[in-house]
This record gives sequence, C-alpha cells and structure tokens, in this order.
Amino acid sequence: MWPFRRKTADLPPIPTSKTDYPYGLFVCTEAGFFLIREKGRYRLPTTRVMASWSAPSVSSSEAAVKHLTILGKIGFRDGTIIQDFSNQKTYLISKNKKRHITSPDVFDKFLLNKELITVVSHEEASLHEDGEVLS
Repeated sequence: MWPFRRKTADLPPIPTSKTDYPYGLFVCTEAGFFLIREKGRYRLPTTRVMASWSAPSVSSSEAAVKHLTILGKIGFRDGTIIQDFSNQKTYLISKNKKRHITSPDVFDKFLLNKELITVVSHEEASLHEDGEVLS
C-alpha cells in the first residue's frame, strides 16, 4: 500500500428536486446541455455547440429543472468559425447568424485563425440563419 494517500474532495450530490439555477448558467442533465434564462432553458443540441461557448456546466437532473420550459435551441457562440461538412462552406457566426466566408482574404482582414474552424454537420450549421456574405 502506498504510504501517502491523497484525500479527494467529496462531490456534492446531484440535485433531484426543483432547483432555481441562476440566469446564464449552463446545466448538464441526462437529457443534454441547457442554458438557463429567466423564462426557461435553451437546449444546446450537440457537444460541438456546447464547446463553442467555452463555459463550464454544472451537473443536474431533469427532475431538478423540469419546471423550466425548454424554449428552443441555441446555436454556436458569436465569433465561432464553422465549416459545414456537407458542402465545405465556411461561416463566421455573428449576431447569431452564419456569414459565409467567400474569400481567404477575410481571414487576414479580420485576423481570424483558420486553425479554429470547427467542422459541423449540416443540421448544426442550420441552427443559424444566413447573414451577409463576407468577401
């Protein structure tokens, strides 16, 4: 037996009764990821969408948030660069719209890092309406 044991902190139990989470908190339940707002919650439909927000989430249960109506889905965070796998089109998410990048010069013009492009499904790209073209 190792003579030095590191004590690990006990995690608090996952809430199973009604919990009023604060506005703006990301919550993960057995049904997925959600963003809490004042009148309910918004589903983040995929882990790629959740990753774009770069925000920690707290673990919960559906029982704890069932009183919060699901108001819809939320897409990628503004400033995210996505590429639709089905058609290879690249977009910048801005004001919750996808702006098609039609020239490689756009990356230099706005100092966008091509290495940060997230390849997404057509369904994920369709979470956003089309915005103005960037050329």
